Amino acid sequence: MAVKAKQDFVDRFEGAVRETGFGAFKARQAAVLIFDANRYSDTEAEAAALLDTRERTRAARFQFPSDRTTYTVAHAAWRVAIGVCLGIPAEDVPLAFTPEGQPRLHGVALSTSLSHSRSHIHSMVAIAVCTGETIGVDIETVPLKVNLLELMPVFCTPQEITTINGFPWYRREHELLRLWTRKEALLKAFGVGLLTDPAKTPAPAHEMLWPPEGCDHQPACHVRNIETGEMWLGALAAPRLVDDMVLHIL
Repeated sequence: MAVKAKQDFVDRFEGAVRETGFGAFKARQAAVLIFDANRYSDTEAEAAALLDTRERTRAARFQFPSDRTTYTVAHAAWRVAIGVCLGIPAEDVPLAFTPEGQPRLHGVALSTSLSHSRSHIHSMVAIAVCTGETIGVDIETVPLKVNLLELMPVFCTPQEITTINGFPWYRREHELLRLWTRKEALLKAFGVGLLTDPAKTPAPAHEMLWPPEGCDHQPACHVRNIETGEMWLGALAAPRLVDDMVLHIL
């Protein structure tokens, strides 16, 4: 029964993914899939069967059930989406993680990244895949649960603070969120996440940016924002050779 239930989730999500055309991308492209995990909240138990021990342990630590559901659905969907790209079953996807938490697909010429963010209405998930050396994606629901204006000294460089303060007051929070997502995506692509001080990592859009000290094995990356609506913002970071993005919204 458990195997059938898991397959029901796989069939349902895989069918929806294939309808978007996700999985068919060229060598210099990144494919990004975005969806609301709330649409699959009724499949949490089935989705959990696809997670590894590390992921199940982390899911169990969430204080709020809705956060656990989003995490579980996002990580299960991640394997299904990668499986679509590789033409293999979701349970055979060779997804692993570095000690810093960067995802790796061993033995496969693909890089991938995952992000999810929950508001009281939506639980947005972004999955990115490319043939480059690395990739990073971030998605944030709007409005955020934190006050970014108060956090500017924590994650902005002095130049970025000056730039943000140069915008009209009604645009500052939006521009800060765009910057926040770029930084998150870039630091994921560099394989360090927020282990590196974001206030020392500038993230201008569409410029080649070198990894921070200690990450010399990572390639320089450029980062761009993904914006299609009022309920969420996202960003994608990728190496130089990945110069195009194909967006799929489920």
